[in-house]
Amino acid sequence: MSAAPDYLEPVEGWRVWRIGSKDGQIVLQSVFVDSVWEPGRALEARCEHRRRSLLRPWRVLSNEHPAPEEECSCGIYAASTRSAARRYLGVPSPVGTGMRVIGRVSLWGEVVESERGWRASTGYPSQLLVPIPMAHSRRSMRRGADVDEVAVALERYGVPVELVAGEPGESLLTALSW
Repeated sequence: MSAAPDYLEPVEGWRVWRIGSKDGQIVLQSVFVDSVWEPGRALEARCEHRRRSLLRPWRVLSNEHPAPEEECSCGIYAASTRSAARRYLGVPSPVGTGMRVIGRVSLWGEVVESERGWRASTGYPSQLLVPIPMAHSRRSMRRGADVDEVAVALERYGVPVELVAGEPGESLLTALSW
């Protein structure tokens, strides 16, 4: 890994978000941490890792370094390829469940490059792909209506939103193979 200075142009990568709700509105949320990507506002990374106080070991303190830090795992993540990001469509989330979308993300500010992508201090989605269930059961038809609602709500981010046929598993991966 190597730290890079501020880029002149944003770095474009791929990532997966889960769909959540804030104040009655559909929003993008990170898969592994409980952060909300607000429409129209860039997400600013902060280190979520905690450490014990040396003087008072019963106290847990926040790290005080800016994200991303070379020696830490903090920052806004993006994979360098679509196929690397797709594997997060089915990974269980420690902070919540919900529908997943995949898309492109623009990263800027401090950027740390790794073998599979980047971690950055600032990011915002640049394209969103919403999976449409392919099964024709009553349950999936109900979910299909939810998909339309999600796609319309995601337009608040001001980026292209595209519906893509396929379940979050293999058929979606095939649909995203372009």
